[in-house]
Amino acid sequence: MDNRRFLVAALLSALVLIVWNALFIPPPAAPPAAEDGLQDPRVSEDGRAASEREQAGREEAGPLGFEDSAHSEGGTRSEGGVFAEEAAGDEAGGRAAEPLIDFATEEVAAELETSSVLESDLFRAEFTNRGAQLISLRLRQHRSEDGEELELVKARGSDPYPFALVSGGLRSHRLNGALFTVSEETDSLGEPLLRFRHRGERGAAEKVFRLEPSGLMSAEVTVVGENDWSLFLGPGLRNVEGDAADSQFMQRGVGYRQGEELELVLAKKQKEDLLVPAFGLRWLALEDSFFLFGVVPGDGFQGALVRPVLQRDEVDADKPRFLPIETDLAGQELTHEQFLLLEAAGERLEVSTLFGAKRYSRLSKLPYGFEDTVRWGWFGFLAKPLYFGLEWIYAEVVANYGWAIVLITLVIKLLFFPLTHKSQESMSKMQELNPKVQAIRTKYRSKLKDKSGRPNLEAQRQMNEEVMSVYKNAGVNPASGCLPLLLQMPVFFAFFRVLSTAVELRDATWIGWIKDLSGPDPYFILPLLMGATSVAMQKMMPAAPDPMQRRLMQLMPIVFTVFALYFPSGLVLYWVTNNLLTMGQQALLQKMKKRKAEAEA
Repeated sequence: MDNRRFLVAALLSALVLIVWNALFIPPPAAPPAAEDGLQDPRVSEDGRAASEREQAGREEAGPLGFEDSAHSEGGTRSEGGVFAEEAAGDEAGGRAAEPLIDFATEEVAAELETSSVLESDLFRAEFTNRGAQLISLRLRQHRSEDGEELELVKARGSDPYPFALVSGGLRSHRLNGALFTVSEETDSLGEPLLRFRHRGERGAAEKVFRLEPSGLMSAEVTVVGENDWSLFLGPGLRNVEGDAADSQFMQRGVGYRQGEELELVLAKKQKEDLLVPAFGLRWLALEDSFFLFGVVPGDGFQGALVRPVLQRDEVDADKPRFLPIETDLAGQELTHEQFLLLEAAGERLEVSTLFGAKRYSRLSKLPYGFEDTVRWGWFGFLAKPLYFGLEWIYAEVVANYGWAIVLITLVIKLLFFPLTHKSQESMSKMQELNPKVQAIRTKYRSKLKDKSGRPNLEAQRQMNEEVMSVYKNAGVNPASGCLPLLLQMPVFFAFFRVLSTAVELRDATWIGWIKDLSGPDPYFILPLLMGATSVAMQKMMPAAPDPMQRRLMQLMPIVFTVFALYFPSGLVLYWVTNNLLTMGQQALLQKMKKRKAEAEA
């Protein structure tokens, strides 16, 4: 076997895998499309009438599917959006025989729109009493680009907010425009809760939001006399838009675990509605690479509907921001988002929700399994130890994630020193044998093809045997040069994934101009340094004998420098550190080789 060809093929394969992993996120499994538009396959034949009512509602809404929500008391309809509010006098479908709660016969309603707050050390949740909806949720320990506490509720226009109600016809429920009374209370454990109530011509409902000792927030929602409604969540997380939303390092979608199956439906890939049945469902989550809005289903949950939508760039209070997936606005690039509807089995629905960062060390301590939202990739069994090693260095050695990356790269290099040293020694010996190998190739060059231009297999076999004989007589195994490199690739991929997904690197500074290790270098200093060290390292390594191979290898540093311009700076810092350590190791090998030659002389 020609060692050079084997080595180049192995390196090129590894480089292709790195680029593919960085630039192309594997598409999720195709979501099962709901039959007949929005019809749930769980509906029995007796439910055909309900399905017809739903279809009628969609036709009334026009070709846009969902309709638009209005937040005014009068419930006026906004044009072009996804939701339309039910008229106050309409009869809601699916009435239950006996209501679970009774507010007596008098009207229960507030006179003015107000806001109320639930807050903990982790977040601050603000609710409006108009529809008892969540209008803001800010994380205490994370900052946005303007330096304020990070807002997870996406800005919107006239669309409903999280914890709004959706009627069985997939319309914004008329109670979303009602003014609820609100009382601030504490539960039996002393945890704060907000209780919203309303009874009037729009209907009767109660929503109770309470903080749990684990840091989650539970929601108990009762819609009196109705059993055909859903709780609205989303769309999306944060106010990430444009290029940042579509970055190859930003995975935005709806994830869920059903039994042992872990799924992620990416927003930019979903084209049809996805129905997620309740059976075996452990959790759902609206998530991106760093944050999540998780849901643990409780009593009264019978399934979820994930619907793809499009998002306008502009935010106008009088217009919907979210549009049906079929919308085509000429000349405008619309961002893909997702609605998440939690379907209730009766009057009452209970869920627990988790807002926050996808910090693996915290999520793994909770009993729900949300640590699965931190996706390590194929080499998760290696990524987890590397993550905990990085966390340990940060906590115990140096409280700076940039220097922690440098130190753990040094540790990895030391662990693989015997393998890489053996690889470099083997490559050095093969470099010494290159003149003999080249002489054999020159000898057989004119014999490799017959007069008709067809390959001469016998001549090729003889040439390979003579080349292998040269290596054998010198005590060199051609594969020993690349095998150690291949053994390091899984570790490289695993650490690559850790550095591109760890929320700990978000807003983490290193030195000077690097203020966010999860984002690209604003001045491209690290990528250019990576390119320079790659070129210098290549010059220190044995050159390939084939001119085409040499040109190809010389091109690689330039290609990867271009790719690295927009890589997370923490990842590029690892790459630069690894290059510098490799150069130092090669210099050490050359020095040892020189001393050995002098000693022998």
